[in-house]
Amino acid sequence: MLLSFSRWATALLILATLSGCAAPLSASDDNRRSEHGAERRFEGKGLELAIAAERGQTDVIRRLMRDEKVDPDTIFARDEGLPLIAWPVYTRSPEGLKAMLDNGADPNARRPEYVDKQYKDGSGGRYFTYENAMVYAAQEENPIYLRLLLDHGGDPNTRNGNDEPLTYIAFIKQNQWQNVKLLIERGADIHGASWSGRPIDWYSGRGGFEQTYWLLQHGADPTKITRGADSKRDYTPVIADIYWHPGSPATTEWQRKCQHWLRDKGIPRPPMPEHLRDMRKAFKFPYEEKDIPPL
Repeated sequence: MLLSFSRWATALLILATLSGCAAPLSASDDNRRSEHGAERRFEGKGLELAIAAERGQTDVIRRLMRDEKVDPDTIFARDEGLPLIAWPVYTRSPEGLKAMLDNGADPNARRPEYVDKQYKDGSGGRYFTYENAMVYAAQEENPIYLRLLLDHGGDPNTRNGNDEPLTYIAFIKQNQWQNVKLLIERGADIHGASWSGRPIDWYSGRGGFEQTYWLLQHGADPTKITRGADSKRDYTPVIADIYWHPGSPATTEWQRKCQHWLRDKGIPRPPMPEHLRDMRKAFKFPYEEKDIPPL
């Protein structure tokens, strides 16, 4: 009878082992797990550092980087090439980001791979295949991530894999104006262009006259000439927007300030482009020049 019980107990032990029925996870085991899927992107010491960064564990980050010499500048996520320094931005952990930067992580670290692109209009060139932390931070609503990276030497003139400036990335991602301003204040080229123009073009074209006025005051040039898509005549889009865009009641005062800024610089009101005349018609605004007095 005793032998039978012993065999039964042994069988249960083997079954538990094979089926993975081990003891419950300890607190230390739980601390080695990522809430954001770091295990799918990193491994080894890189994974440890990623988890510490997303959790904001400053002591663990310091130990791994200083004592164990884990270099995040050389560690990139599988597949998407995300640099490890971008992980606390991705997981929204400012404490983890600051700790990594304070311990020497490069805010501009980027997987060094390129792709050659050529477009039908003849443009093209060599572009980065993967993004860096600056690109991710420019899209965030909270500017703390971008500010931390800039404070530690992040390049405000970084461009993404489509050769677009950070100011455009911030603008196109639900208009993160706070990041556009921060980048320009920290040295981003105020005339840094994307395929759709410069910062002042983006804002004046959508009737964003508060932002347009700020950009004018910080050195943006409104006099760039272009060829109108609906006209054979060259014109200056920003100046035309300031004088002729229908705007809105909420932006009237800022549009007035922009017009006064232009007049103070001796820049007169140009003829109204057809696309702005059509816009005014669509919104049931006066659309004959004689019926639209300056603000």
